[in-house]
Amino acid sequence: MRAKDVCARPGYFRADVAQAVRDALSARVLPDGTRGFFHPDNFTFGQPVYLSQIYRTAMQVPGVASVNVTRFKRWTQAANHELEKGVVTAAPLEILQLANDPNFPENGRLAISVAGGL
Repeated sequence: MRAKDVCARPGYFRADVAQAVRDALSARVLPDGTRGFFHPDNFTFGQPVYLSQIYRTAMQVPGVASVNVTRFKRWTQAANHELEKGVVTAAPLEILQLANDPNFPENGRLAISVAGGL
């Protein structure tokens, strides 16, 4: 997934907003004890990922004014209308993941570009 055009609210630093969105969509336990959206415990076999969930999670981040997702698909595969349909589906014995680890890009990648703010 690629989130481009995250717009920061006035008075918020772009770098802080970008990091907060990365944290909210991460696959780890956050410092306050909550889990990022893509934490493995949030998903089960065959569960799809809906684009609306991504938007909701990103829009709840303080300092985010708007989000425009420009790419939403499986890693290494050509897009199959996931962005238009708003869903990435999973096979019955598959668990979708987005680890955003540069050492293992096959486990999902998130790219964020922030405009606005400071």
